[in-house]
Amino acid sequence: MDNREDGVFFKKFKEQIHKHQFTIGISDLAKMTGVSQTQLRYWEQKEYIHSLKATEKNATHRYSYGTLMRVHFVKMMLDEGFTLAAAVERANGYNNQMEMMRIFMMTAFQGIEERDGHHMVKLGYFDEAKTQRLYCYIQDEQPHYRLYPVKSEG
Repeated sequence: MDNREDGVFFKKFKEQIHKHQFTIGISDLAKMTGVSQTQLRYWEQKEYIHSLKATEKNATHRYSYGTLMRVHFVKMMLDEGFTLAAAVERANGYNNQMEMMRIFMMTAFQGIEERDGHHMVKLGYFDEAKTQRLYCYIQDEQPHYRLYPVKSEG
């Protein structure tokens, strides 16, 4: 893929995530999280989780990526010994942080470039004067950051 194709791909990918178009059914949600469908229906009845509005075309319940993450978090808290009510309360407390992380990922991620022998994630301008860009790459399962000057356009 050339840089232009990369830009189009990542723009469309971010649009899909932003619109919450990644959805799964209850059976997949159960398989992915280890929470039974019966439990998931109970959690939905108690309004701990929410399915997306069903349309006539799609009468089955669909769940967003955010709900998948919420179920994972609640399950993790249950596995640590919290009651369901306490696990949900903790999940509610993390909602703002999860939303901040989603917004960061949607705005900071600007694609991937190969630089200095690494595939690097472009994270945008580092300074308000827009003289440097921040990049991140993974090596030995650890993030490494680099700043590069913005080349003059002239």
